[in-house]
Amino acid sequence: MRRNIAFFLPHFAAGGVETVVLKVLQGLDRRRFQPHLILQQQRGELLCQLPADVILHRLSRPKPPGCIFELSRLCGQADVHLLVTVTNAVNLYALMAAALPFGRNKARPCTLVMEHTPPLAFLAEAKQPALRRLAMRLLYPRASLTGGPIDQIGTDLQTLLGAHAPKFTCLPNPVVDTIAPLRPLPERAQRIVSVGRLAPEKRFDLLINSFALAHAQHPDLRLTIHGEGPERARLEALIASKNLTGTVTLPGYADDMDAVHSAADLFVCTSRREGLGNAIIEAMARGVPVISVDCPFGPPQLLQGGRAGRLLSDHSAAALAAAVTDLAQDRAARQRYREAGFDAVTGFDVTHAVAAYQAVFDQVLAAP
Repeated sequence: MRRNIAFFLPHFAAGGVETVVLKVLQGLDRRRFQPHLILQQQRGELLCQLPADVILHRLSRPKPPGCIFELSRLCGQADVHLLVTVTNAVNLYALMAAALPFGRNKARPCTLVMEHTPPLAFLAEAKQPALRRLAMRLLYPRASLTGGPIDQIGTDLQTLLGAHAPKFTCLPNPVVDTIAPLRPLPERAQRIVSVGRLAPEKRFDLLINSFALAHAQHPDLRLTIHGEGPERARLEALIASKNLTGTVTLPGYADDMDAVHSAADLFVCTSRREGLGNAIIEAMARGVPVISVDCPFGPPQLLQGGRAGRLLSDHSAAALAAAVTDLAQDRAARQRYREAGFDAVTGFDVTHAVAAYQAVFDQVLAAP
């Protein structure tokens, strides 16, 4: 019997979480699972990549409490066996919905609650943290299972929930189809790339300021930042103020990451924090050497403490500029990072990761 698996998200705009869900939806074994996607808002660049056989649902009342009752009814009507949720707010809505009556002869769905950022770090910056913390303590123990891409998430949930914490499973993000370089390393790196939402936590202002220092010494350097977000106008103004218009470009969202990395010699991450760091994985899997600030939580793990990429404890623009200019001229170091990077991202290929998700789905559905 095929089981109905429903993923519940706020939207399907381009982002790390949404891309993970898309890859799982594309790779699920249709002989065993019928995939559903439930969205609070039916919008996002990734909708055009959704497989045709995924049953798409849009909530007519996207905000609580209406979305909670509508989600409950929808799960009953679609006979959802497992409800998978990602991001904190929809996790809470889903657990409330799953606790409601599902009608005569309708079993409540199992729930797999996923976080992609360690909860304690998230709560430190979230709106209404005390209310969220209380809601998590009341609702998260109702989950059939919790999960995420790094062990720190499970550690934080244990700290928050104590003895009431559900079992946690670490699941690899399905990020790349293959792990192989796109082209040989050049003698000197000139084209620098970064990828991410144009948002404050990515600190692209730090990247632009550091690039300005590096570019002053090496005018052949170029920087491209792929992504879209609320910081665009501020970053464009910063680029203009540094007289870097045309040298630093913001082309927007990129749906072809192979094309992005085929035009890159170095990848740079300046985030204040990362859950795992899918963009770093994509770069390493395509043989692009990585420089990253040492931020929680994923980059130190992915770069293996500095073995698989340059990891900077000094987050200043001057230190980052020095690292860029040094590594750009050191082909041997870039080759070492490339080779170690391939080893570091093994397991994040779509085939391996989707198989891990399916094994967890089977485990949850088989539990009493």
